[in-house]
Amino acid sequence: MMMANSPCAKCSVVSGRVNSGHLPQHRSDSMPQTSSDDRAKVEHASLGARLDGWKDIASYLGKAERTVKRWERDRGLPVHRVPGGARSSVYARPAELEEWLKSSQDSIVGSEEMATNSDSITGEASGWTEAIDGPPAALIDDRRWLIGIASILLVVVALLGAVLRYSRGAPEAYETASAVKPSLPTAQVRELYLKGRYEWSQRTPDSLNRALEDFTQAIAKDPKYAEAYAALADTYDLLPQYTTMPERDAYARAIVAARKALALDDSLAEAHRALAFAEMYGEWDFADSEKEFRRAIELNPNDPVARMWYANAFAVPGRFAESLEQMNKAQELDPSSHTILADKGWMLFNSGKRQEGIELLKEVERSAPEFRSSHIYLMLINLDLRDYPAYLAEGEKTAESMNDPVLKDIIASARTGYGRGGEEGMFRNLYVKQKQYYDKGMLVGTTLAKTCVQMGKKQEALHLLEEAYARHETDVLACLAHPDLLTLKDEPRYRALLNKIGFPSNPQAIPATASVADGGHLRDLWAGAHH
Repeated sequence: MMMANSPCAKCSVVSGRVNSGHLPQHRSDSMPQTSSDDRAKVEHASLGARLDGWKDIASYLGKAERTVKRWERDRGLPVHRVPGGARSSVYARPAELEEWLKSSQDSIVGSEEMATNSDSITGEASGWTEAIDGPPAALIDDRRWLIGIASILLVVVALLGAVLRYSRGAPEAYETASAVKPSLPTAQVRELYLKGRYEWSQRTPDSLNRALEDFTQAIAKDPKYAEAYAALADTYDLLPQYTTMPERDAYARAIVAARKALALDDSLAEAHRALAFAEMYGEWDFADSEKEFRRAIELNPNDPVARMWYANAFAVPGRFAESLEQMNKAQELDPSSHTILADKGWMLFNSGKRQEGIELLKEVERSAPEFRSSHIYLMLINLDLRDYPAYLAEGEKTAESMNDPVLKDIIASARTGYGRGGEEGMFRNLYVKQKQYYDKGMLVGTTLAKTCVQMGKKQEALHLLEEAYARHETDVLACLAHPDLLTLKDEPRYRALLNKIGFPSNPQAIPATASVADGGHLRDLWAGAHH
């Protein structure tokens, strides 16, 4: 399902630096504690100095690297990432760590009672099963106010466990969790939140990392600020599309942050929206995702992002008219949004209104030539239409706008092949180059599968799609609606794959006015695959 502005539509054309399909490497639970000498070297540094790398940060806090990484992942420990660096390129500022520790201490409530239940709920919210470490003896001796750190972590995890129990049919547990009053932030915390929201709206790798820092600092200063948790979840939802963060990590963190926000304030529309997005693309929990999208729109009918994300997520056979209706409402609410206009153009094209979609995308491209989505969509459309010169031109623009060296290399190879051997030469070079990057884990399988379909390599395409499904690659959802992949509709393995994906075969709402262009043979295919 090449959903507009979704991970499927965009990650399908980019390198593994956005979505490699690889799972994160296992980290040993037996990480040795740092020596007292190592800790002293860092601890005596000026609070204004920078701690470079996980080792220095862990030494400063007197914890194992594994524990510090978990605190950053689950509890908002203020760790910064070096823009453009490797995943391990991180740093922290001692003053911010101190502030985080103090703010965590201030929020300890009922920790002794909660600690007795920790074994059954630790890590449950995100699928992580590691136990939370207690404070080391050295810190107890030197900083007695840190004794409660482990307890507050258990409180937070207990709240997340309560939200999970609610989702599994125990509303009384949720009522207990939601009884915690959301915080009224200070002016400083609110400023961090607003600054983060601005950065989030810019949709670039650097701006999203800055947003992550702003929201994390806001939470460190006010651990009960529900809106900051919701914004943090929103940021994690987008990071796989723009940075090196793997989908599995990002969506798991988004779910934890969104559920924390809802535990503090269930009426927060953006928290339901963020949870819906992560459940859709991270867990493939389509039914609950739709429920959360609908709840978000019910709480805030004037949120264009919720309507846009909802439309994109469910733009599948039989539901294009409904999705376009939501997209039109999003456009009315934010008529100047290039994202909404580009996504609408892509959706129009896929729904059968091809010329209307192309014209809208070209209009966006003219008005915002630096905006990447229009280039991505026009590249894909031109390939579908066999307009290869236009495909190559848009591919070069896409690679430039995304600063993606892998895509640049792929398009350059395709252009060379086209110059030497026309269509056949282009696809031959495209296949060879994509296969090289796929074998290195730097390209999603669905992208190569589409090329295989174009070349008549159906069995190889099916194998690639099955591998993508096994790795839980988001882009495999393209099987639900992409024109190239739908040519496999008569293959038993393809129908079996649709059934395993498990997208609901009976949508909640199919407008009575749906036309052939809005469903047509796609609706017939979908029905046939589920009978």
